[in-house]
Amino acid sequence: MNFLPTHPNGIVRYHASDIVLHVDTDAAYLVLSNAKSRITVNFYLSSHPSQSSPPPLNGAILVQCSTLKNVVGSAAESECGGCYHNATTAIPIRVTLEELDYPQPKTPLKTDNDTAAGFANKSMRQKRSKA
Repeated sequence: MNFLPTHPNGIVRYHASDIVLHVDTDAAYLVLSNAKSRITVNFYLSSHPSQSSPPPLNGAILVQCSTLKNVVGSAAESECGGCYHNATTAIPIRVTLEELDYPQPKTPLKTDNDTAAGFANKSMRQKRSKA
């Protein structure tokens, strides 16, 4: 809210890149009334993920903050719901970039929750019970 008064000389910087869509997603669990969660996303264009690690951060082309409509049972579930919502939002952007002759590889979607990332990448293993 006080970004502009605090940083009056703020600059958005864009670097030359391969024009590959990147998605950074985050969710805040149970921060709104009626047990709702908030999801945010930052879409930006940068280099191919295999050519630079990590890719240089460019200025955002789209930033969204919205309320997750479903009541979820855990922080990981809100992150998974946010990833799904933000991935579906990325589809028209990908199509537009491809129609402008910028072929897109698999879109890197970054989340800060290891459980949600493991679920999405199918790298989680169910623990066996001792019984």
